[in-house]
Amino acid sequence: MALAKSIVRNGRAAVIAALSLSACSMASDPSDPLVAEAYDQQLFRSDLRRMIPADTPKEDSAALAQRFVDTWAREIVLLHKAEENLTAVQKNVDDQLRSYRGSLITYTYEQALVRQKLDTNISAEEIAGYYKENAKNFELKDNIVRVRWFKLRETDKRVLKNVQSLWQSDKPDDRSELERLLAQRGSAMNDTGDDWISFSELQQLVPLRPDNPTDWLQRNSRAMAADSVGSYFVEFLDHRIKNSMSPQELVSMEIRSILINQRKLQLIERMREDLYKDALAQKDVRLF
Repeated sequence: MALAKSIVRNGRAAVIAALSLSACSMASDPSDPLVAEAYDQQLFRSDLRRMIPADTPKEDSAALAQRFVDTWAREIVLLHKAEENLTAVQKNVDDQLRSYRGSLITYTYEQALVRQKLDTNISAEEIAGYYKENAKNFELKDNIVRVRWFKLRETDKRVLKNVQSLWQSDKPDDRSELERLLAQRGSAMNDTGDDWISFSELQQLVPLRPDNPTDWLQRNSRAMAADSVGSYFVEFLDHRIKNSMSPQELVSMEIRSILINQRKLQLIERMREDLYKDALAQKDVRLF
């Protein structure tokens, strides 16, 4: 059914093709029966075969054919009514077609040129420079954090107290002991490392529900929470509050895309200017 839906989405384009194809079909061919007729236009079985891919499942092809026939007929009716009511001047679309053709050819040429000549290597210095000069464009819409946390399914208060003590310690030996204890109980330490996540995304994993997350994050570097599943121990490695600047590493890919697009526009502009100057020099263009 996914294939059927994909084909139907392009129904209007297929109908336009049918309008052209129907003029080529032969009404006298008994192997190509007429399937629909609207005003002076006819649609044949061969037209439907051209519009429906050969590998379309049988259960989809009949429904697709019916949809195409119905859409085709509706388009013919609308076109007929337009032809009746528009003036000759309104129906003259030659200028629009020429303009569209010219724009399409120009666009295709420019994109081919961009693929051949555009330098997409963006240095770290360029990214840092753009980030610094356009800081106001990279304000955070949400609080973000770098975090380390784990969940423990444990009801023994003595064990929980021991885990809390190890978790709050900064001693390497205590950290190793905590990891050993977690491994024994089948719990894993979750560490985002250098990656940032939104605080709201963290809240989907950990039952932290402060009334004002922005203020709360600035006052807390560690937090504990519990629900029916277990106890949660959360350590915030870093945070950025809403409406402050995004960390550069979080927006570096976005900046890279912006810089590449700027280069693309500059390349096209230079190409247009060079072509025009060359045409003037070769006297292919003369201004009177």
